[in-house]
Amino acid sequence: MRLALILALLPLPALADTIVVQAPPVAATVYAQGALVSRTTTVALPAGQHTLELRDMDPTLSLDAMNIDMTGATITARSWTQRPDTPYRAPRTPEWRAAKDALDTATEALAALDDQIALTLASAQAAQDQILFLNGLRVPDDAATDVDTLRAIGQLIASDGTAARAAIRTAEAEARQLRRDRLDLEFAVAQAQAALDAATPTKTAPATLALNVTVPEPVEATLDMSYLTDGVAWAPSYAFDLVDDTSLSIARSALITQFTAEDWTDIKLTLSTLDPLAQSEPSHLWPQLRRIEDPVAQKRELSRLQADGAMGMAEPIIEAPVITEEVAAASFDGIGISYTLPTPVTIRAQSEELEIALDTLNMAATLSARAIPRFDDTAFRLAQITNTTPEILLPGRATLSVDGQLVGQTRIDALPPNAETELFFGRIDGLRLKRTVLDRNEGDRGIITRSNEETENVRIEVENLTDRTWDISVRDAVPISEQEDLVIDWTATPRPGVQAVNDQRGILEWQLSLDAGARQIINIETQLTWPEGKVLR
Repeated sequence: MRLALILALLPLPALADTIVVQAPPVAATVYAQGALVSRTTTVALPAGQHTLELRDMDPTLSLDAMNIDMTGATITARSWTQRPDTPYRAPRTPEWRAAKDALDTATEALAALDDQIALTLASAQAAQDQILFLNGLRVPDDAATDVDTLRAIGQLIASDGTAARAAIRTAEAEARQLRRDRLDLEFAVAQAQAALDAATPTKTAPATLALNVTVPEPVEATLDMSYLTDGVAWAPSYAFDLVDDTSLSIARSALITQFTAEDWTDIKLTLSTLDPLAQSEPSHLWPQLRRIEDPVAQKRELSRLQADGAMGMAEPIIEAPVITEEVAAASFDGIGISYTLPTPVTIRAQSEELEIALDTLNMAATLSARAIPRFDDTAFRLAQITNTTPEILLPGRATLSVDGQLVGQTRIDALPPNAETELFFGRIDGLRLKRTVLDRNEGDRGIITRSNEETENVRIEVENLTDRTWDISVRDAVPISEQEDLVIDWTATPRPGVQAVNDQRGILEWQLSLDAGARQIINIETQLTWPEGKVLR
C-alpha cells in the first residue's frame, strides 16, 4: 500500500497520442527524370510523446529516400505502412468542392425536369381515366327516362370526352418538349461529372508515414520533408515560326508528365536540366586480352564452339565484358540550368501530359534553299540561325511554321549560346528539280558497262518558277574508293564549290543564285575502272 502511494505521487510522463497531420506538397523540382518534392506544415503539439501520421503518401516511395526535419520537436523513430484496404475519400480542395456543387446543381435540375415530365404524364393518365369512365356510362333501364335526360347524358359524354382528349394531347406535347430539354440537362450532368472526375485524384491505396516525436513543452512545430520520386519527367517543346524570311520566333514550353499517386495543388514548380536518376559515375574499363593463334587451331576452336552451341551443352567462353561506348550529343560546363515558374501550378496525379508555356525568343535567320535532286523533286526552305541568347536550347520536339502557317515537325539537338544550326521549313514547290541518267537510246553516252569499266553521265536541272531570287545549295554524290586498284574519275560542269561536305568524301555541293524564271543545268560524268577478273560491288 505504501509503495502504491509513493508511485502515485511520482511525476508521470504525458500519455502518447496519435495526431493526423496534413502536409501537402508545396514545391517540386522536376528533372529530366524524376522530381524532388517538398512538403511542409505547422502543427500545435502539447508536451509529451506523440505519433504524427501522414496518411496520403505515395505508396511507391521508400522510407530511406526521405529527408525529414522537424523544428520544435525531436523525431525518435519513423515507420512506413501501406494499407491497401484503407477507405478512400477524395481531398476536399476548393476545386473539388466547386466541381461537386456544379454536379449537384446539374443533377437537381435534371431531377426537377423528370418530376415535371412525370406530372405531365400523370395529367394525361387522369384524362385517359376520365374517358374510360365516360365510356362506361349506361342509359338507365327505367322507361320513364325522358328525351331531355338522354340528351343531357349524351352532351356530358361529348363535352367531357372532348376536353379529356384535348388534355391528353396537350400533356403529351408538353412531355415531348420536356424530353427534348432533358437532353441538354443530361449533357450538363455528364460535363459536371467529368469536371468532378478531373478534380478527384486517382483512387490509390495511400501509404502512411508515422513519426514518433518527443516534445519537451507545448510548441508550434514545423515539419519539413523532401523526397525523390521517379514518376515525373519533363521535356522542352518549341514552336518555330519563320517570319519575313529574316527572323525566327521561338515559343518555348515545357511538357510535364506526372504519374505519381499524389496531387500537386498550387505548388512552386522548378524545371531543371539535371538528371539525378542517370549515371552518376564513369563507366569501368576492362583489360582487352588479345592473342594470336595458328589458323588451323583457330578454326578447330571455332568448330568446337559451334558444335557446343548447337548441342546446348556449354556456354561460349567470354574473356571479359564488352562495354559499348556511347558519345553524348553535347557537353556543357556548369551544374545545369533551371527554370522557376513565376506562378503556382496545379498538376493532378496520373496526368498524362501537361504543357506549360515558358517564354518566346527571337533570333535572326538567313534564308536559302537546299536541293537533293537524287531523291527529291523540289528544294526545301532552309533557315540558318545562331543562338544569340545567353541560354542553351535543350533537345526537344518542335513544330515548324512559316508566317504562322504550319509546315512540319522535327526534333532539335542541343544548341548552346553562339552555336549555329540549320532548320528546314518545308518544300518550295516553285523550285523544281530533275536528275536524269542519260540513256544510249537518246544518242548520248549513257551508262556503258564493260567487264572492268563503268561510265555514268548525269544531268541535273534546277528551275526557279517562283517570283523571287533564291540562293540554292545543290548536293549530289559521286562514288569513292578505298582500294588502289579501283580507280574513280569524275568531272562536273560547273565545278562544285565543295567536294567533301561536312568532311564526307564524294558529297558535292554547288552554290547557285537563281533569279525568278531562271534554270541551271549541272552535268556529272564518272568513270570507274578496275583490274580484269575483279567484280565491282
